[in-house]
Amino acid sequence: MHRELKQRILSEPSEFISYVEKLISTNRFYDGEVLEISILAIKNGPGRLSDEQWHVFIENGLLPFYYDKCERCTDDIPWSFMFSAIFINRDHLCPFCNYLENKK
Repeated sequence: MHRELKQRILSEPSEFISYVEKLISTNRFYDGEVLEISILAIKNGPGRLSDEQWHVFIENGLLPFYYDKCERCTDDIPWSFMFSAIFINRDHLCPFCNYLENKK
């Protein structure tokens, strides 16, 4: 899961950075080290993080609360929709599955 998530972040850096900025602006990071790594990722780009920083950020930052796959279809939730899926809608659905669920 770590390798897959890291690869996704590296392939979509601007979308990921926008998501992390949203997490920071809403005070979602309670771990100071994760917050520091998040700021470094925004400032220098996620590709500049060390292996240890990646591990800490993914393990203690994203995976516990701030990253999910769609609970209906198991596809990746786009970074631009992740905040809504987890914190606003609280349904953990991708945009398409969210649409289908709300259509019912």
